[in-house]
Amino acid sequence: MELLCLVVAVAVWAGARRLTAGLSIAWRGIVPVGLVLLSLAVLAAGCFALLGTPSGYHGDSGLCPTSNVPPWWPSWLPA
Repeated sequence: MELLCLVVAVAVWAGARRLTAGLSIAWRGIVPVGLVLLSLAVLAAGCFALLGTPSGYHGDSGLCPTSNVPPWWPSWLPA
């Protein structure tokens, strides 16, 4: 997973640097950093969605019913 994050971060950084080549120096620094952080956040959310909560995590109480939806989950939010 760490290697995937590194590859994604480097690829996004390189692409953003190429796209912002003609902009001012402030934008050449802000845009790549923002895009790298955004892509890593999306990758982390996807990792948790696919793999779930890490085994032994203190926030995983094991009290979810068989549907794997906690009782406090809002009904208006799809599960």
